[in-house]
Amino acid sequence: MDRTVTTSRPNWQRRALIAGGAVALVVWVKGAPHLLSSFGDEMEFQSINGLEPFRRLVGKGSPAALSGGAFVGLDRPEPSTPEDETILQTVRDDPCAAFFGPRQTEPVPVAMFSDFRCPICKRMNKRIAELQAESPDSFRIVRHELPLLGAASRTASRAVLAADRQGAYLEMHDRLTRTPAVTDEAFVGSIARAIGLDSDQLLHDMNSEEVEQELRMTRAIADVFGFYGTPAFAVGRTVFLGSISTSSLERLIAQETGNPCQT
Repeated sequence: MDRTVTTSRPNWQRRALIAGGAVALVVWVKGAPHLLSSFGDEMEFQSINGLEPFRRLVGKGSPAALSGGAFVGLDRPEPSTPEDETILQTVRDDPCAAFFGPRQTEPVPVAMFSDFRCPICKRMNKRIAELQAESPDSFRIVRHELPLLGAASRTASRAVLAADRQGAYLEMHDRLTRTPAVTDEAFVGSIARAIGLDSDQLLHDMNSEEVEQELRMTRAIADVFGFYGTPAFAVGRTVFLGSISTSSLERLIAQETGNPCQT
């Protein structure tokens, strides 16, 4: 039997699915800040089979309730090479290291997955920055670039990862967050020069294999944990997708204190 014929969708159906996914994306961007901030005083958690010790934040208005259906119709890319599958298996084998790197002790690590064109990401980034200013020793932030919203997002993500190699991740991140649109690499190069970086080196690093591998690892984590949108988080061993209040974030960090991530 010809599986290509029997499993492929007609062009009109694929277009309809993609259009439906685009509508879902708009709904997510417009509505999620309200839906995902509606946690009450109680939090519920659900274990994630095969990915222990991680658990998912669930309950009324929770990101987990939406993450499975908010992007119905969008075709998710499947691993296309043996290397892709190897990266996915690396995440499954040691998700703690994938999220947080080799250092997984105190303070509580908070991994944030974001896209520069995601308005909810900017809101959550501000909340995290304010919380870290108030309690600098309670947690550490680990940032992951997950560009899902087009070429500008991908360019910005590569730019901050390249700037990180010159010790200027936060400076570049701040400038690009305040920039309405990242147009091309020449534009990024001008920002690099403005903040005192070697722009030629930055442009070279943006297209390096190291940056590409970092982006592939982040996408693999997102695929394994079902992060179909941004922002997404791992607060210690607790994962969720979307926006929560500062007080809820504080409570999660408190719950995870003294429970190092171990797989």
